[in-house]
Amino acid sequence: MYFTLSFLVLYGISLLIGRKIKVPTLVSNSVILLLIFTVSFWGGESLTLSSALDILVLSLLMALSLTLVTYLLGLFFVSNIYHQNVKANWKVQAKYLSPLVLGLITGILVKVKVPFESVIDYELYLLAFVIGVDIGRNFNFELLKRTKGLAVFSIVADIVGGVLIAVFFSFLMPLKATLMISLGSGWYSYTGPFVAKYFGPTLGVTAFLANFLREQLAFVLLPVLLRLKPTPIGAIAVGGATSMDVTLPLYVDLFGGEYAIGAMINGLVLTLLVPIILPLISLL
Repeated sequence: MYFTLSFLVLYGISLLIGRKIKVPTLVSNSVILLLIFTVSFWGGESLTLSSALDILVLSLLMALSLTLVTYLLGLFFVSNIYHQNVKANWKVQAKYLSPLVLGLITGILVKVKVPFESVIDYELYLLAFVIGVDIGRNFNFELLKRTKGLAVFSIVADIVGGVLIAVFFSFLMPLKATLMISLGSGWYSYTGPFVAKYFGPTLGVTAFLANFLREQLAFVLLPVLLRLKPTPIGAIAVGGATSMDVTLPLYVDLFGGEYAIGAMINGLVLTLLVPIILPLISLL
């Protein structure tokens, strides 16, 4: 409980500090990449090839389920929209996937005694600070006022979909873990290390991959799903917290105009909420 409360306090203070200062991109990226490497290193020490394959399959199933269920929830708000094919920025994805692969390989090959639990605690504190400052710097109340219901409904679809999938997969792992993974809303660089803090490296890697693959599936599946049955709210909900940055170009190309603004707001609000929701789940 001490870690959870101190994390939330630090995050809140950092949001306020972010109005005054800026953390260099190199620093924030370094913290995130270091966290990913640490968790995967920890996981590599305890994984076998068979268990690694099990994690990959489970992560893919969770990501696919989250994508489809969240999108289907948006069908309650059907709207005809213009859409076209778009492609993911694989260079950006490779930047975050590389430390995961490198960490797993290092953990498998190099067996060393490292107090991973303590190391990850300090790294998560650093993450709380850098993301708090970054979000605080970009936070804009005027932007939030322009939601007009679009972002609100997409956020509800994201959270409801996450809870439903968490309950469904709770027969394979603790419910608190599935809730954290599902409500990570695609923010893999935060969710993976946070789950690892409470449930160990195996579920930490699962959380990272499930949310990473959810982001990738947004690029792959949304153009197809929108042709079958268009729902902008469901589509935006699929992107989760990433709809304000990584997947935002997808929504600009798919929808343009008001829906793209709604996607940005959806991502902004979820990016604010996820570092609050996951610690609160740990207290349940």
